[in-house]
Amino acid sequence: MYIAGEWCFAESGATFPTIDPNTGREIARIPRGSASDVARAVEAAAGAARDWQFTDAIARAALLRRLSQLVSANTADLAELEAVDSGHYLSKARDLVTAIPLWLEYWSGMADKVNGRTITVPGEKMSLTVLEPLGVTAHIVPWNYPLLVMVRSIAPALALGNTCVVKPAEDTSLSALKFAELVEQAGFPPGVFNVVTGMGAEAGAALASNPKVRGITFTGSTETGRTVAKLASEHIAQLNLELGGKSPLIVLPDARLDDAVEGAIQGFCSHAGQVCVAGSRLLLHEAIADEFLNRLEARLKDTRIGDGFDKATQMGPVVSQKQYDRIMSYIEIGRQEAELRIGGGRPANVGPDGYYIEPTVFDNVSPRARIATEEIFGPVTAVIRWNDVDELLKLANDSDFGLFSVIWTESITKALNIARRLETGSVIINDWFGELPMTPHGGTKQSGLGREEGFEAVHGYTQVKHIGINLEERLTTNWADAPL
Repeated sequence: MYIAGEWCFAESGATFPTIDPNTGREIARIPRGSASDVARAVEAAAGAARDWQFTDAIARAALLRRLSQLVSANTADLAELEAVDSGHYLSKARDLVTAIPLWLEYWSGMADKVNGRTITVPGEKMSLTVLEPLGVTAHIVPWNYPLLVMVRSIAPALALGNTCVVKPAEDTSLSALKFAELVEQAGFPPGVFNVVTGMGAEAGAALASNPKVRGITFTGSTETGRTVAKLASEHIAQLNLELGGKSPLIVLPDARLDDAVEGAIQGFCSHAGQVCVAGSRLLLHEAIADEFLNRLEARLKDTRIGDGFDKATQMGPVVSQKQYDRIMSYIEIGRQEAELRIGGGRPANVGPDGYYIEPTVFDNVSPRARIATEEIFGPVTAVIRWNDVDELLKLANDSDFGLFSVIWTESITKALNIARRLETGSVIINDWFGELPMTPHGGTKQSGLGREEGFEAVHGYTQVKHIGINLEERLTTNWADAPL
């Protein structure tokens, strides 16, 4: 692990395995950090916080740019680690790693541009605000996009003067450890960035409950997010939570069907459906539903599923045996609730090893079926048919989640009218794309609170201080007549 600028093992000496989801075999053993290791990391971050806060913003920006250059220079190594650890196929892992410098460059540019404001007040007085860092921030990272999700939160945190303690997911810790090597090479002061590996119930819980942690960013399930929020509430830490999703992908009768089909495949097959924004509810207008599904079935027959290091692969395995069993249990539930249209099993072209699942489509799904309401987090989508826009909006918004939605239509007027009435944090029209460093990302309802990315992310990593100044030469008000 990386604590206070030093590489170390867990104090207990305990380790745990990380598994290659392509084969199901152990590829490495990682330190199993405990509460004492987390405490050391938080103390290191707290010790570095004051100096880092008052490090010139231009100097912080220069270190982030240097780190960005090192990530670019190590793209091949980072991509291989992501592929072998999380199941991304190699070319997609390279694309993801190639994009990561965008986040570091964006926030390096923002470091000296985030300011407070002056406020007009009555009398001979001046008021102003300054934005200050929170101090120690905790970053509890999921296993589906481990490096990208880590960087999207530590980049603004570091740029704005916070120090960081990262707890990567136990299934996918390798890229965080490699990234820590690059942080060290870039020349960040000891304690500014720390990584503690371990189990969520041990290291993650200890990090979220540490009273010196002033801000927590967590991406993961709604259930675990509730636990993090409860732990944070004990010491009133600021929270950013990106939680579960059950995103509606809406297709109107006038949509370009071939484009919408491609968007649907991206929506529920990207990273084998292990995406918070996955389009796992496919809301098709009755007039085009059958034609859409025929085209979708034809395209899915050409999908190449297999080992992430095979250049032909378009969809790799799910991350673990636990995740595989969970998804297959939902597929069995779906067989009882709806009509299995496509998939539902293990791909015929793969061997017995690895955690592979076919893209699976259920048709004629009841809006309140479990496969339509619960987050499966696998390559499974539920088709729900509709006839008019009022019915569509009721179906789309009838969810505990509210992270992301997509609309396919040739009418921008229809699209915007629907978009304004959808209860989700993001709406994408005639496309499917995930995140960019300059656009805000986050959810409503049980999909979380706060926003990552974009200028809106500043609020997640700063606190406002008000400063008032009396400009009169002497205080003329008798204390008894003062307003308080």
